[in-house]
Amino acid sequence: MLVFSRRRNEAVIIGDGIEIVVLSCGREGVRLGVRAPLSVPVHRKEIYEQICEENRQAAGALGAAPASEPAAAEGGGKPTRRGGR
Repeated sequence: MLVFSRRRNEAVIIGDGIEIVVLSCGREGVRLGVRAPLSVPVHRKEIYEQICEENRQAAGALGAAPASEPAAAEGGGKPTRRGGR
């Protein structure tokens, strides 16, 4: 783990497009601002973990479909290629 010391209004750059800025420090904690491209999802860790767990549960529910129903009926079949790429 890389550890930084930053003061208010100082930043850390990650890669070419993610900037994390210290907005304030106080008894309640540190407030951070994140600037990132819209294509990069940014979540608090507890929310990210919740999303991952919900995805695992949804994947398990898809795998529990009765054998009489083909997987393609739920969109689980072989993907088709579109756009000529």
